[in-house]
Amino acid sequence: MPSFPSPMALASSRVHVIGLGSIGTFAAHAVSDITDGPSVTLLLHRQSLAEKYHENGSQIKFQSKDEKSFASRGYDLETFYDDEWHLTTPTQSEASVVTDEICNLIVCSKATQTVSALRPLASRLNRASNILFLQNGSGMIEDVNKCLFPDPLSRPNYLIGVISHGVTLNSPFNITHTGFSATSIGPVPSDPSLGNEVPDSQSAYLRHILPKSPLLNLTSYCYSDIRQIQLEKLSVNAFCNPICALNDAQNQFLFTVPELRRAILTEISEVVLALPELKNVPDLERFSVDRLEQTVGLIIEKTANTTCSMVWDLRSGRETEINYINGSWSRMGRAVGVKTPVNDDLVAKIRERQR
Repeated sequence: MPSFPSPMALASSRVHVIGLGSIGTFAAHAVSDITDGPSVTLLLHRQSLAEKYHENGSQIKFQSKDEKSFASRGYDLETFYDDEWHLTTPTQSEASVVTDEICNLIVCSKATQTVSALRPLASRLNRASNILFLQNGSGMIEDVNKCLFPDPLSRPNYLIGVISHGVTLNSPFNITHTGFSATSIGPVPSDPSLGNEVPDSQSAYLRHILPKSPLLNLTSYCYSDIRQIQLEKLSVNAFCNPICALNDAQNQFLFTVPELRRAILTEISEVVLALPELKNVPDLERFSVDRLEQTVGLIIEKTANTTCSMVWDLRSGRETEINYINGSWSRMGRAVGVKTPVNDDLVAKIRERQR
């Protein structure tokens, strides 16, 4: 690992966070809590959020699982309006326009909003920038490359993030940590299909500093390992989310459809074992159908009384993340020649329900 601070210390040791829902707020609070850690900038996509932040006492309120309350302050705010980013402070009558490059960005927006969230930031991101996608689902990076950074020589460095903590957003900038767990990250190679690794010099700062947060409980992995962690969570979500959403049910309903669970996970297992980026991984036993069923079963037991996000999305008439969950398995299946009729059918049914 390189030593820090670097020659661009002031810029490179700042972390921007976009997508201030439950996970984004949690990530911002956790990073700001690192001793001698980076400065944190909250990126707000509308002015009303800046007003909410100031109404909240210009702080993030955090309640732990044992009902202890904490608060973190000292964030910088940038708010997007009039097609520009503005540095927002309570004492400024006129906010100044910000065009500085962003060195380290954590993206926590919903998968469906990734491109729209990053589009206003594209001019501030370059080959020296590092973007951590701390989101549910898979396929967002491909969308970002297609829509925003088509040139491989100039696009930012990417990291995958998988977070298992339980967090509830009580109101803007006010969260409850409902379940302590783990966070995993890892760099994405320029061509994942080849499975080539990323030099330490790229995305090194985030992999160096984020593990210092006790709250995040974060471990940095190589690409092949973080990809397996991501796919394992995607397997769980591919069963839990659409089935509960179509039946408007809590997770305990999933115990009533064992044949459907087996069918979904059988497709997923076949897709994973055919993926070129994992061809050199010696042991993929965790993706056998039996092991996937065990993994899913344990999670359902722990979250039996939980209502998953896709249920809430359908209830509220919001766009779901189905294209980045089951849709991801369908796309990967087509790419490797594995048929995925069960996942395809779930995608179609959720899309129809959205309409």
